[in-house]
Amino acid sequence: MGEDSAKTTVPVDLLRWGLYVSELDRPWIETPFLFQGFRIVSDEELRTLREYCRVVVIEAERSDAAAMESLRADLAQRGDDLPEPVSAPNAATEAAVEGPGERERRKSAGVLSEDRLYPDRKRFGTLVRAAFVRRRQMRRAVEDALEQVRMGRLVDLPKTRAAVESVMDVVVEDASAALWLTNLRNRHEYTAIHSVNVCVLTLALGVHLGLERKLLERLGLGALLHDVGKVRTPPDLLDKPGPLTAAEFEIVKRHAQDGHDIVARSGTVPTEALEIIRLHHERLSGQGYPSGLAGDDIPRHVRIAGLADTYDAMTSDRAYRDARAPDKALHDLYRDAPNAFGVDLVQEFIRCLGIFPVGSAVELDNDAVGVVVGARPGGGLWPVVLMVRAPDGEPFRKRILLNLAAAAQQHGEISRRRIRRAVNPASVAIDVASIVAAEFGLGAA
Repeated sequence: MGEDSAKTTVPVDLLRWGLYVSELDRPWIETPFLFQGFRIVSDEELRTLREYCRVVVIEAERSDAAAMESLRADLAQRGDDLPEPVSAPNAATEAAVEGPGERERRKSAGVLSEDRLYPDRKRFGTLVRAAFVRRRQMRRAVEDALEQVRMGRLVDLPKTRAAVESVMDVVVEDASAALWLTNLRNRHEYTAIHSVNVCVLTLALGVHLGLERKLLERLGLGALLHDVGKVRTPPDLLDKPGPLTAAEFEIVKRHAQDGHDIVARSGTVPTEALEIIRLHHERLSGQGYPSGLAGDDIPRHVRIAGLADTYDAMTSDRAYRDARAPDKALHDLYRDAPNAFGVDLVQEFIRCLGIFPVGSAVELDNDAVGVVVGARPGGGLWPVVLMVRAPDGEPFRKRILLNLAAAAQQHGEISRRRIRRAVNPASVAIDVASIVAAEFGLGAA
């Protein structure tokens, strides 16, 4: 019962190890697998698929050849037919059809994309420290921009652009190294750190989507300066511990137009960046601001930055509320996707960050506790985890990076090690920000 030469619908009773599941017959959000495609590597995954689905779509090109051959034999015996898989393109063909940003997208998997049980911690640490230095440069550029605006001066656009380009190099090299640092937050210095995080998240999603470098630079500039208009917003409204009144909310909403006007006067600014600054609070339902745009009237690059902005705001501590756990924030974003940013874009954001985003505290099925460092594309439930606490509850003397995807492919006890659940860091006495700083010898953010 084939759909095309690359993907085929298969009854769940015929599934086996090695097949790559690209689609389900129900929303990913309704299953433990959430939004990721994955290769079947355990009996537990088979049981879960059979529990939740009747049929799934198998991608032949990404499945093991032996598993596909066995599946064809079973289908032939039942009278079903499975098309031959399409051969993978050679290097020349791949280069010819590769989009402008595809090379950056594939490269950004970085150190953590390797099939090593224990990724190169030293190399990853080097990338984290490089990301830290450039992130600090970006933060200073934002702080300088905010200060210049407070003094009635123009934004130093060359300095800001240079900071964006510097961080973009790290994101392209290894997105996880840059995303790891988004956990360095301080609720008393929200605007600058939030702007940096939104820029990093926007660039990471842009690279994941295969956007070309020139567009990435424009998106990064807009994302970094998206909240500059808040300089004109009374601080007591930004940090008010309770709900805003209707009149107060109208004042806060002005920051989008104010930011646009401030940056536009500072020099020649790409249209995409200005649109992000002015429109990042617009929503598909038409319930956003400042113009109440809806549907396709909201440019895709605006939705990319708006999504990054919303996610970082949700996962940050504020004066009026505590942060949402990363995985819970993704659930909320997916639930609201049709009215906010679009289902397709939110799904890609989740594929970019992983079901358990970087910085999530997680409990493994052997009771060990760790912090998610990153994941290879399509890693699904199998990210790379920095092990913090052993199964007996004692801290690891030496923290290691464990690649659960590689572990799942091995035989024996370790093959069953996977994430049981995300946990509240406070409930297991883990300070993720301190671990981020201490693990790789980082100073002040």
